[in-house]
Amino acid sequence: MMMNLREMVEAQEKNFNPRTNLLEEVAHSPGYHTRIPDGVRVSATRTNIYYALALLKLGGEKECVRAVAVTRSVLAQQVTDPYDAAYGIWPWYYEEPVAKMAPPDWNWADFIGAALCHMLREHREGIGTELAAAVTAALERAAWSIFRRNVRPDYTNIAIMGAAVTGCAGEILRNPLLEEYAASRLATFLRYMEEQGGLNEYNSPTYTFVALRETERILQLVRSNQALIESAGQLREFIWGEIAKLYHPATGQLGGAQSRAYSEYLPPDAVEFLRETTGLPLRATASAKKSDGELVFSYDPLRHLPCPEKVRRRFAEIELPEQEIRQCYIRRSQPGMSFEGTTFVTPQLIFGSINRECFWTQRRPMLGYWPAGQGSRPAMFRMRFLKDGRDFSSAGVRIAQAENRAVFALSMLTDRGDWHIGLGRPADGMFSFSKLALRFELAAEDVTLQDGNTLLSGMFKAVIHELPGRFDGGSIRWQCGRDADRGWVEAVLYEGETRNVLFDDTLSTVVGGGVEILPASAAVSDEPQLVEQGNSYRIRWGELYVDSPSFAVSYE
Repeated sequence: MMMNLREMVEAQEKNFNPRTNLLEEVAHSPGYHTRIPDGVRVSATRTNIYYALALLKLGGEKECVRAVAVTRSVLAQQVTDPYDAAYGIWPWYYEEPVAKMAPPDWNWADFIGAALCHMLREHREGIGTELAAAVTAALERAAWSIFRRNVRPDYTNIAIMGAAVTGCAGEILRNPLLEEYAASRLATFLRYMEEQGGLNEYNSPTYTFVALRETERILQLVRSNQALIESAGQLREFIWGEIAKLYHPATGQLGGAQSRAYSEYLPPDAVEFLRETTGLPLRATASAKKSDGELVFSYDPLRHLPCPEKVRRRFAEIELPEQEIRQCYIRRSQPGMSFEGTTFVTPQLIFGSINRECFWTQRRPMLGYWPAGQGSRPAMFRMRFLKDGRDFSSAGVRIAQAENRAVFALSMLTDRGDWHIGLGRPADGMFSFSKLALRFELAAEDVTLQDGNTLLSGMFKAVIHELPGRFDGGSIRWQCGRDADRGWVEAVLYEGETRNVLFDDTLSTVVGGGVEILPASAAVSDEPQLVEQGNSYRIRWGELYVDSPSFAVSYE
């Protein structure tokens, strides 16, 4: 049962620190930006500014007094020196100033700035004249940080959020330059999206919804900038169409491939958003991981608009018995370098891939869902690449898919990071590891292994067609296994004593094969074939094929 706002606020009382006037929570690091280890109690700036908004929404005298104190504590952490490159941003945590982060996160000008817009537009009376002036000054600094950074339109969610913050700030500050900038920024984003074919941050269970909510933020907070309002309305309609296209009613999931995901299943807040805006009893998915028992405060000040009627039905049922959706998400002038997705959809299965991608922990280059035989969660099939058990960004893949079958081929990358796509790459390009493996996982409570290469759950099975290969002069081997709630088949590129390997254009990789998702009792197809062609190789499976360089290349 969901708590109402007052219950949410009262549940956090035990986490409020009167010394700092901030809520505390347990740090869960994604592995970048912060040096604070997991498990340490911290006061998050984003959590706290939205806690202040929630207090103001409740509106009582006691709540407003605390909201003022919390807001002052958050404002005090902003970088205010205009000569500092981080001018206008905040740290993630009170305990770790911006100067100590590794590196700072410039997105915090957008995230905190958005909350300040709500505070000034909707709760000015609750914070009083003096604090309103301080919040306005902080918002102005955040807006100029966003203006100065000027992210490209391929950074989807921040490109839209920055337009919301600068657009609202421009009206509050009566600054025509910021207003014009916001309108131009969103119009540029719309043109860019039309040129590309879709959102660059494609099918993200997190950021597609963030992008949609940011269009709602503009429509809620911006009052007179008609160019910005019109662009936001157009963009909102388009994003709803993108979500509806790859939503799968039987599993309650957003299909693959996915550009940025933080979990293996659609987050509860996204499910609740879809239920609220469509008015449909959509399927919810229990979390695959048990909570540590801590309830982190989360408040959404947006008034969500209803789902457009023209796509609403798509959330209730799949209209066709089978459908193959092909779409370009990132368009490149060089042949073969565009990012194009293929998703096969039936009433009981959704299985998708992207033609080229890396294995950043947020990427899902091959992903499928179908109802499992047991439990509340659907079966989830995923392709990963692991270095010493962690997702590895400097491995890349090329994929070609037709309906329920896909062929894949690996190559290492010369310009990506380690755990994070843009961070952690050694200065000398030498990565250290004791194991590298391409892994295919099937998460389901009833998963079983068959024949060493087949993962079965419910009415479907994922068959991994294994081919011989090599990495850095050594042969690969295939193996399978099972963990607590998932089975896996993997190609082990290397396992043994720790090695240091230079990821440059001399590093050779020839690793490929095929995947097909079949009804549990269906016969398995013939094996794909590997053919080497000079400095490249091809994986062919009937009429389906994919080509890949045999040596490491750049991502772009």
